[in-house]
Amino acid sequence: MKFMLYNVEGLSVPVEAEPGRPFKFTCSAEECGKELIVEGVILQVSEEEFAVVLNSVVDENPDFKSILGIKVRKYVFKGKVNGSEAVLPAESFEDFAKRFLEAMDSVLVLR
Repeated sequence: MKFMLYNVEGLSVPVEAEPGRPFKFTCSAEECGKELIVEGVILQVSEEEFAVVLNSVVDENPDFKSILGIKVRKYVFKGKVNGSEAVLPAESFEDFAKRFLEAMDSVLVLR
């Protein structure tokens, strides 16, 4: 499956992973503007746990306020980003695409 991870060193990044299985994603400075090494697992969680993670990310980085509109709140990433522990909201590409199409009347900014 493909997922969007939010606030990965201030960026939204697409990754390919299977829920519950460890994965590693690397992105060069040329591709992402900075070198990224993401290692961990995407877990299916309760909507309540997702909300805690989502609100924490938005509090830390208000640029991600637009992700408060995520409707299918069931995945989080747990692992390391460039060696630092991280828990981040994740969204399947399918759910991301649906949300994007529903938001066509407004502007969706990905960072």
